[in-house]
Amino acid sequence: MVFVRADTLKVGQQYVDPLLVLSGSEYAKITFADLHERICDALRGDRPRHLMEVWGPKGVRVMFEDGSARAMTVDDLKDRRG
Repeated sequence: MVFVRADTLKVGQQYVDPLLVLSGSEYAKITFADLHERICDALRGDRPRHLMEVWGPKGVRVMFEDGSARAMTVDDLKDRRG
C-alpha cells in the first residue's frame, strides 16, 4: 500500500517520495489508529505534534506538544479554507 500526497510525481509505476509505504501484510495487520498515527507523523515531519486549539471570537490559538503556540485570526482561517 502506497500513500501519497496529491500531485506526487511518478516515474513509470513508481512514486517519487511517497508519504508512507506498507507491505500487504503490514497493511492487513495495522489498526486504523496506528495507520492514522503513522500518516500524521509522516505529514507532520519534524514539526511538533498538535495538542489542542482554543477558539474565540477573534480567532484560534493552536498549541503544540513542545510548548509552542500559534495564533490565527478569523481572516487567517478563512484564507486557509480557500
